[in-house]
Amino acid sequence: MKFVVSAALASRVSVAVILGCSVFGMSPVTAQDLSTVVNRGMGTTGTGNVSIGPQLPWASINPGPETPDGYSDGYHAEKKIIGFSQLHVTGTGSFGKYGQFLVTPQIGIKNPNAHPGSEKSDEVAGIGSYQVRLKDPGILCKVSPTEHSAIYQFTYPESDESSLLIDLSYSIPGTIFNAGYMDEGEVFVDPKSHTIRGWGSYWGGWSAEAVRVYFCAEYSRDAEVVGTWKNKKGGEGELSKKCENKDDKIGAWLKFKTKDQETIGLKLAVSFTSMDRAAEFLKAEIPDWDFEKVKSAAESAWRDKLGQVRLEGGTEDERTMFYTTLFNTMRMPKNRTGDNPHWQSDQPYWDDHYCVWDSWKTTFPLHLLLHESMVRDNLKAFIDRYKHNGRVMDAFVGGNDRFYKWTGKDAPEWLGNQGGDDVDNIFADACVKGVEGIDWKEAYEFLKFNADQQRTPSYRVDDRGWVPFREFEFGLYCSRSIEFAYNDFCVSEVAAKFRQTEDAKRYAKRSSGWENLWNPDEESDGFKGFLAPRWHDGTWLKFDPKNSRSEPSYGVTDRSFYQGSSWVYSYFIPHDFARLIELSGGKEAYVKRLEHALDKKLIDFSNEPSFLTPFSFIYAGRPDLASKWVRSNFKNYTMTSYPGDEDGGAMSSWYVFASLGLFPNAGQDVYLLNGPRFPKATLTRENGAKIVIEGVDASPENIYVQSLTVNGKPWDKAWLRHEDIKNGATLRFVMGPEPSDWGTKNPPPSVSQPAN
Repeated sequence: MKFVVSAALASRVSVAVILGCSVFGMSPVTAQDLSTVVNRGMGTTGTGNVSIGPQLPWASINPGPETPDGYSDGYHAEKKIIGFSQLHVTGTGSFGKYGQFLVTPQIGIKNPNAHPGSEKSDEVAGIGSYQVRLKDPGILCKVSPTEHSAIYQFTYPESDESSLLIDLSYSIPGTIFNAGYMDEGEVFVDPKSHTIRGWGSYWGGWSAEAVRVYFCAEYSRDAEVVGTWKNKKGGEGELSKKCENKDDKIGAWLKFKTKDQETIGLKLAVSFTSMDRAAEFLKAEIPDWDFEKVKSAAESAWRDKLGQVRLEGGTEDERTMFYTTLFNTMRMPKNRTGDNPHWQSDQPYWDDHYCVWDSWKTTFPLHLLLHESMVRDNLKAFIDRYKHNGRVMDAFVGGNDRFYKWTGKDAPEWLGNQGGDDVDNIFADACVKGVEGIDWKEAYEFLKFNADQQRTPSYRVDDRGWVPFREFEFGLYCSRSIEFAYNDFCVSEVAAKFRQTEDAKRYAKRSSGWENLWNPDEESDGFKGFLAPRWHDGTWLKFDPKNSRSEPSYGVTDRSFYQGSSWVYSYFIPHDFARLIELSGGKEAYVKRLEHALDKKLIDFSNEPSFLTPFSFIYAGRPDLASKWVRSNFKNYTMTSYPGDEDGGAMSSWYVFASLGLFPNAGQDVYLLNGPRFPKATLTRENGAKIVIEGVDASPENIYVQSLTVNGKPWDKAWLRHEDIKNGATLRFVMGPEPSDWGTKNPPPSVSQPAN
C-alpha cells in the first residue's frame, strides 16, 4: 500500500528511541548483541508508519503509545502522548485499525475522554519493552508484552490523586480518520479481585465489518477509589457502564494515594472471543508481577528469531539497518490461533493480513527460507478461511474478509482485492519449493475456485485473459489483467505438479492473455509499446502511459492501473519476462528504456509493483545493472525512514533479500542474484540447514559480481533454484567495483523461454 504523507508527517524528527548500535568488528553479531542492535526509530520517527510499541514475533497484541495525528500506527514522534492502547497494525498506509483499550495514567481525573496528552521525555523503545516519562504529571510508564497480554508499570510522584483510566471508546480510525466509532460495549470493575473487564464493537477503518474485542485487566493493589464513567459522567462506586449508541463513550477509573516513586502495576490481556478467554490468557502468560521477567522473555524470543541470520563485516549502520528490517518482517500477520471469533477449528488462525497484495512478493518468500512453519500455518489458515467464508480476500483484518466500505455516491459497497487473487501466488511459491504439511488436494480446490469463479467474469469469459475497459465494476482494468494473468500462471504450476494436466494447460494459456493489452504503438518519452486500456471491440483508448487513467475516466474505480502508471506496470510480467523483453524491442531496447524509467523516476521504488523491476535486468543479460539499481534503492532506506509505507514487513523483506544478494521471483522456484552487501551471512533454516552467503571484497564500492561458486563449483548464471539451497549451501560471490560478464548468458526461465 502506498500513502502520500503530508509535509509535516514526512518531516518527523528523531526521538530518543533506542538505536542500540553496538560496535562490531569482523566477528559475527552475538545473540546478546541482537537485543540492542535494532533501531526502533526507523519508520516511526520518519516515513513508514511503523508501530513503535513492543511485541513478540507475529503476536496478537502490540501495546504502545497513542498520540494525536498518529495516522495508521497511532503514533507521531512530535506529539503529546495521550495513553497506551493494546492493538496496532504496523507499517500500513490508508485507513487505520485498532487502538483499543486506551490506558492513561494521570494526576487527578481530568475529562476522561478528552485526552489532553502530555509532553514526554526519557523515551526508550526496545524490542521487548517501551518506556516514556509523561512530563506534565511526572509519571514514568513502562510496558512489555507476551502473546496476548501486556504488563505495565506506572511510577507516580507523591500524590493523593494518582489515577489510572481505561477508555473503551478510543480507536485509531475514530480519532484520525473521523470514520470510526464504538456502537456496543460494556465495562465492569471488581474492587475485590482488582480486575477490570470489558468489550466493545468497533466500526471504521480497514474492512467494512465491525471488530468485537474483549479484555481482562488486573491492577496490583487496592485503589482508594474505583468507578466507571459514561459520556463524562460517572462516580465513585459505580462498577459498570454500557454503551448503547454509537456516540456513547465509556470507561473505568482508579484512584490511588502514592508515595514518591511508587509503582502501580497493571496487567491486561486482549481476546477476540470473550472476556473469559482474555482472563485465561492473562493468567497463563503473566501469572505474577515480575516486569523484568516478561521483558527478558520478550527479548529472548527476538534474539532467537533474529539470530537465524548471522552477519560478519559491513558497517555498523548497515548491520543496524539489516536487523531492524529483519525485525519488522516478523510483526504481521498476527498469529491468533485459538482465538478465532467466527468458527471453531483445530486449524491455525492468522489475522491482520494487511494486505497479501503487499506481502506475497517478499515477506512470505523470506519466511519460507527462515521460518517455513509460519508459511505452512498461514496456508492452512487460508484453506480454513475458504471452507468457512467461501473465499479468501487479500485483506483480512480483525477477522473480517473485506477491504473498505465506500460511502461515496454511486460507488460500490466494497472494493474487493487490491490487485488479483494474490493468495494463489503464496500457495504456488510454497508448492514449487516443496513446503510439507499442506493438504494440497484441499489447496488445489481453493485455487481452482479462484481461477474459475473468483476472477472477474470479463476476464474469464471464453478464457479471454484480459479485462476490457469498464467491464469490471472495481476498475483497474490493466493492472487487474496482468495480476490475474500471474495468478493463472501460479495455479497452472500447482495443477501441473499434481497432474491436473488439462487445467495446467488452460490456465497457462490464459496467463498469456495480457498481451492483448500491449499496445505496440503507444508512445511515451520516445519509447513505444506499453500496456494500455482497451475497449471490448479491441479499440484502444486515448491514454498517457505516465498516468493511471485514460482520458474519459472518472472517479476512483475508473482507473486502468492501481497505485502506479503504465510505466510501472509495463515491467510486471513475472512469468514471462522473455516475451516482455521481445515486445519491448529486444534486450538492448529493454535495458535502454528501463534505465530511462529509473533515471527519470518513472519507476516507484516505494511501492510493491516495482519490487521485482530492477532485478528484471537479469532476464535481459545485464545482472550488473540489477546490482547497480538495487544498491541505489538502499539510499531510500534511512535510520528514520522507509522509501514509503513499510507495509507490514513487505518493504523490510525487500531490503533483507537485496542485502543478502538474492531475490525471489515469488510464485516460482527462482532466486535472482545481485550479490551480497556483507562479507558473510549465515542463514539457519528451521530444518537446521545453513545457507552461507559470502561476499569476497564486498563493500559500498564493490557492488558488481565478478564470479560465483555454489558449493565450490563455478556458477555462471545470475539465478538459482530453491532446490539448490534448501538443504544448505555455500554461495561464494567475488565482488568488484566494475561490471563483469558474469551471468550475462543463460537467463532465468520464462514461459516463452525455458531455462537451458
